[in-house]
Amino acid sequence: MGKQKVKRSPINSATLGANDIASMVANARAGANKVLPVGPQLRTPAGATQVQGFTANTAALPLPPGTSLALSNNSATVAWVTMNKAADGALVAPTGIANAIPLKPNDWTYLNMGENDQIQTSAATVGCYIIEDDTSFQIIPEDKQF
Repeated sequence: MGKQKVKRSPINSATLGANDIASMVANARAGANKVLPVGPQLRTPAGATQVQGFTANTAALPLPPGTSLALSNNSATVAWVTMNKAADGALVAPTGIANAIPLKPNDWTYLNMGENDQIQTSAATVGCYIIEDDTSFQIIPEDKQF
């Protein structure tokens, strides 16, 4: 029996077939797909290094509606974050489950602003980072919804 020839396809979008794609994402020895964990691309809000200072004693942090956030609570206790639309008036300082979203101690929480455009935190130990996201956000008027 002679040597077998194996033809390799150059890796680019024009030449990848179903088998090539499968071999790139699957690991036969592990019996599973390959996983490459990549964290989100983060940036700080304009004019702020993080939410520190945007607590009960100061103004809320303005952000565009639809912004995805990564909030880091660098504390051993639960912190709180609240959000609303600036048109609805000033935010009430977040104090608990009645008016805020809990942030686990020493952990990250991922939230989206939705239609809201300002947030406020209960502690200066909460860092706020914007998740870079190229998807678009559009508010559909109620009379146009299904």
